[in-house]
Amino acid sequence: MDKRIEHIEQTMATKDDIISIEQRMATKDDIAAMDKRIEHIEQTMATKDDIISIEQRMATKDDIATMDKRIEHIEQTMATKDDIISIEQRMATKDDIISIEQRMATKDDVADIPLIKQAVLETLEAVNEISTIKQNLAEMSQKLDDVIATQARHELAIQSLALRSLVHENEIRALKAR
Repeated sequence: MDKRIEHIEQTMATKDDIISIEQRMATKDDIAAMDKRIEHIEQTMATKDDIISIEQRMATKDDIATMDKRIEHIEQTMATKDDIISIEQRMATKDDIISIEQRMATKDDVADIPLIKQAVLETLEAVNEISTIKQNLAEMSQKLDDVIATQARHELAIQSLALRSLVHENEIRALKAR
């Protein structure tokens, strides 16, 4: 009987052993809290599909290079302010046309006035189109700058998301390994 009691004393856990185990073990509440954290991570982290979707909507370097070539072509073929000023200096103004009309004396000269007016109006339309094209070019340049800035922000966001995803994966692996 003594041997059996001695064997029981050596192999049985004491209250202190059980308390020590209880302090080290996770409770159901601990596991539930961990589960909520994992669910939150799963709901908020970006998936590969999310990143692929973002990449598909972003402009590529090739797209930007193509736009840059188009803008360079527009810049080379568009008239400058100096060109417009030169055209304006060589063009007849409305006052010039009125002065000419007042000085005209013959019916033949008067018959040409509508053609002159038409030529002036067409020239004014061409000048107005040049300023519109220049304005469009400036807007396109601004949009290109905006696209480049947005792409840079997106690239940083994607890098941040990828890093965050790796950190989360490592945390999950660590939790699974426990």
